[in-house]
Amino acid sequence: MRVLPRLLALPAAIAVLSLLPSAAVAQAAAATGDIGSAGQSYASLTRPPTGSKPESKLWFNGGWWASMFNAAASEHRIYKLDPGTARWRDTGVPIDTRPSSRADALWDAATGKLYIASHVYTTSGRRAGKGNSGRVYRYSYNGVTGTYALDPGFPVVINAAKSETLVIDEDSTGTLWATWTQGRRVYVNHSVGGNDALWGRPYVVPGAGTALSSDDISSVIHFGGTKIGVMWSNQVDHSFHFAVHGDGASDAAWSTSVVPTGLNADDHINLKADGSGQVFAAVKTNAGRQGGTPMILLLVRSATGSWSSTTFGTAADSQTRPIVLLDQQHAVVHMLATCPQPPKRSGQSGGDICEKTTPMSPLSFAPGIGTPVLRVVRSPALNDVTSTKQNLSAATGLVVLASNATTRAYWWMSEPLGG
Repeated sequence: MRVLPRLLALPAAIAVLSLLPSAAVAQAAAATGDIGSAGQSYASLTRPPTGSKPESKLWFNGGWWASMFNAAASEHRIYKLDPGTARWRDTGVPIDTRPSSRADALWDAATGKLYIASHVYTTSGRRAGKGNSGRVYRYSYNGVTGTYALDPGFPVVINAAKSETLVIDEDSTGTLWATWTQGRRVYVNHSVGGNDALWGRPYVVPGAGTALSSDDISSVIHFGGTKIGVMWSNQVDHSFHFAVHGDGASDAAWSTSVVPTGLNADDHINLKADGSGQVFAAVKTNAGRQGGTPMILLLVRSATGSWSSTTFGTAADSQTRPIVLLDQQHAVVHMLATCPQPPKRSGQSGGDICEKTTPMSPLSFAPGIGTPVLRVVRSPALNDVTSTKQNLSAATGLVVLASNATTRAYWWMSEPLGG
């Protein structure tokens, strides 16, 4: 049985954040007042490569790695954050040669395997030909040389769809799971018989609430040691839904329920799970312009299945595209989202990337838009912040990527954790 560790127990001495000089966060800043570091250009892409909302482009394996676009080669590649220069270094290892593709990365430290699900992006999921299918790439990591190599037989096709998102996770039996929306329904698929290269037939999640709008998305999370969860937005019945599947159970054995929020759902979801079996969901509601109405929420499903809700931001704060990250070592929740860059009052089409934190118990975020951690002065176009599926610690620190839609360049930042 393979269990994907969520919290990395690595010596603090190898933490990449401990090697970064104090000025590293601003070393590539282009103007006084910028926050964070500028990365390479992705100028040939028409859409930001750090999207979409539930997907993770980064992972930590003795240092920070990322799926990033190489404009010169016109392909997505594996990059590593170089602590000596505080820059992302191209390893030359290709991922997807389709420029319009997007990725979701899953690192399995127990087996030394990296999985990357890649799909051709579209705003409304639909059936596509083989050349545009969703794929999973598997790489082996060589700890001696510090390099990744694509395993023979990969990539493999996991669906015949273009989609807005394609998210993967791994259960306790070593089965890989994927979810996406297509034809206004929420789909899943999984590997078969412990063989990462053999996948079953995609199917709609059983139960109510799976008839969606063309704008809705889904995500998947392994939690509680023995369960797979799928969450999706449904802007037809105005709700978020959550379905649970026991590891090793039949494809029909799903339990589906509505997540109670009291607010209309929007298509923004980002999931994490802690070691106690709780699921954390950063979501956005359709609050419109109703001032103090909650717009960004942190939803928490307890180990017993009950849900609670904490407000991260209101309609007046005008944040969007939130992600959640868990630092269990210090019992802190980090949430980041696009926020307005003053004097603008709306962050819906881009702005800064802001962060708020809260103790895991009790959960409580300060009011307001949060603390800017990424900013490009006079270019309020940062959006689509992304990070890792893994939970954080002092050894990992925190690293995030975002995209500047005006300059078409990556921006990133790092921060240490636990003082």
